[in-house]
Amino acid sequence: MDLLGRMMQKLKDDLSIQSLVRIVLFLAAVFLLKNTWTFLRDIVGLIWNAVRPFFWGFVIAYILHRPINYLENHKISRKIAIPLIYLVLFGIFVWLVYSMVPMLVSRFSDFINTMINSVKWLRDTLVESYNGPGGTWISNMINTSLEALTDVRALFPSVSGIIPDFVSRMFSALVVGLISTIISIFMSFEWDRIRYHAIVFSLRISRRFHRCLFAVNDEISDYLGSMIILMCIRFAEYSMVYLLIGHQDWLILGIATAVSLIIPYVGPTSVNTVGILSALQLPTFNVVLLIALICILAQIDEYVITPMVHSHNLKLSPMWILFSIFASSTLFGVSGFIIAIPVYLIIRTVIRMYLEMDAEEVLEPRKEETA
Repeated sequence: MDLLGRMMQKLKDDLSIQSLVRIVLFLAAVFLLKNTWTFLRDIVGLIWNAVRPFFWGFVIAYILHRPINYLENHKISRKIAIPLIYLVLFGIFVWLVYSMVPMLVSRFSDFINTMINSVKWLRDTLVESYNGPGGTWISNMINTSLEALTDVRALFPSVSGIIPDFVSRMFSALVVGLISTIISIFMSFEWDRIRYHAIVFSLRISRRFHRCLFAVNDEISDYLGSMIILMCIRFAEYSMVYLLIGHQDWLILGIATAVSLIIPYVGPTSVNTVGILSALQLPTFNVVLLIALICILAQIDEYVITPMVHSHNLKLSPMWILFSIFASSTLFGVSGFIIAIPVYLIIRTVIRMYLEMDAEEVLEPRKEETA
């Protein structure tokens, strides 16, 4: 009873009129937001459509400012470095569109057929050789996978019906991409001025915000640079592995493995599973060799290459990565998979910086007293 009495007294002391007013205002804000959510969402959508080219232009300029600075440090003028980098990227884009994309599209249908045949072989082998517990459940799961793959294959005959909508969306995306690229070129030339104004603006808000902003900038820059390097390494590794065992879709799987790094752990594991399943039609020795090479490369990538590429401060906890991926995908859908790690890095950096600055504020008076 004494404990309950102290708790009630503490509640009475803390629950002032000012606290009640804050609670009422918060509840009123939640109620207003709930009843105007549709209207606010439409307004946000209109604003996003207006600023989207500028946002993507900034993202492109942000990603390219490091290679531009690298060329400048090697005595190449910015007026030459920026057009050179954009011309190289444009050449890669044209090569992808005119050579690789048609080949990938033509091979994709065959790839789905290979997957279907491999899953059927796996089902038949399981039915013939395994009669233990859970066999029915596993067989039903495999049949469900077969139905999903068959549905994907069924899309190809009716693709002509969706061509107009696809062309319209593609044209809209190209227009936004072109405008964003032009904006990014101007931003690249003015990057030093943009950085200066960001410094001034952040300092006007507070020194804490300034330090957090540029700590986040360093963290995201390191992450993007490391990710690009790792993607190139993974593409070279796994393309050679699938080509070595005689897989017809080695290029598709190499590209998929590189892109899957955007979703750590989950992405590469999923692509490796698809790669093994699609290789089941190959000779047994090739399949065993593929599994062995994937296991070896996974260990080398995880414990040798990735630590060498990532900076010391960029260590990512597997538990927090998986939590970020699933939480972000739940909140934002498919795009959540892409933004999960950058958002996690931003939140982690902000929390770390605030804790460090709080510690500095506590220790600073003690240093003055001892001095």
